[in-house]
Amino acid sequence: MEYLSVFDPAQNVPPVIKNVQAPDTLNVPALDTLKIVLSVDVSDADGPADLSFVFFNTFRPDGSPSSNNPFQLFDDGNVIANGDLTKDDGTYSRIIILPPGTSKGKYRFDFQALDKSDEPSNIISHFMVVK
Repeated sequence: MEYLSVFDPAQNVPPVIKNVQAPDTLNVPALDTLKIVLSVDVSDADGPADLSFVFFNTFRPDGSPSSNNPFQLFDDGNVIANGDLTKDDGTYSRIIILPPGTSKGKYRFDFQALDKSDEPSNIISHFMVVK
């Protein structure tokens, strides 16, 4: 019997994230919402089909996690819904909306990816100051 490919989980390579695109400082309007796009580049040596979940967790200025963690990022080319410019290009994006009255301070965003073997990528932390 001939096998075209053999899956060996012992040889799985975890994904790698890099190049976080997110503002460092934001001024939230007093009477309006602020919409921003967060993006990160993700690759996997086992191929893009091996990626299962790209996300970030956010932490408030007091260090407590957001109750909505984790937030999924998308590589679907849907600019309107997710802020992603090009489908399947390895750049994962998400639009976040900050309402008026968003607490001021320094927020932490931890970006990460998982592959289909549940191997985690590196974590990139990005800090954003809301004024």
